[in-house]
Amino acid sequence: MFSDVHGNYTALAQVWDELRALDLTGRQILNAGDSVGYGAEPERCVRFLQEHGNIISVRGNYDRNVASFPKKQEEYRKRWGRSRPEKYEAIKQDSDVISDLSRMWLSELPKEVRLTLQGVRIVVCHYSPGSKESLGSWTPQSAFAEIAGTADADVVVCGHTHTPFIKTVNNVLFLNPGTVGRISRYRCTYAILELDTASAPRAELRRI
Repeated sequence: MFSDVHGNYTALAQVWDELRALDLTGRQILNAGDSVGYGAEPERCVRFLQEHGNIISVRGNYDRNVASFPKKQEEYRKRWGRSRPEKYEAIKQDSDVISDLSRMWLSELPKEVRLTLQGVRIVVCHYSPGSKESLGSWTPQSAFAEIAGTADADVVVCGHTHTPFIKTVNNVLFLNPGTVGRISRYRCTYAILELDTASAPRAELRRI
């Protein structure tokens, strides 16, 4: 699984090459959102995700903003034009180059996906289940415990914060695979989730 590709096709292709080397590209792949924004090839990233039917994607905030930019350009300019011009330009540049089909695909992505694999209930979201509360290594234990009590899942996969972590709270495994596209120190991250009916889910963070 991975998250926050942010239009960086070079990094996405490297992650896919490593998954192929591990013989995992035919398995279920989860994408926790923000597939566009900042990177140079948003259209190519979207097409890649569309073409691989075993990749399940959810919608992140940049996916939503890029898709809706033509209608909300003035609103976004007022919100970020001066305070965060780099964010405004990233959204604008990606909106300018994606196709109408890609814009529609981004706008129609679900905020949250629930699935059961090998009896394990998994929820995939960009923030956290049912809310816009982002989860990072700094999130207090009490917040994880509260989400664990209401998530109705055994595994919670999230993104947004670009902070890779694995944490188990009240028998719920929380997993943020980090970021593929907005990398630091020239490394991108992804994660592998291992499911075994005889034991609890296990996860491994990997860096390229």
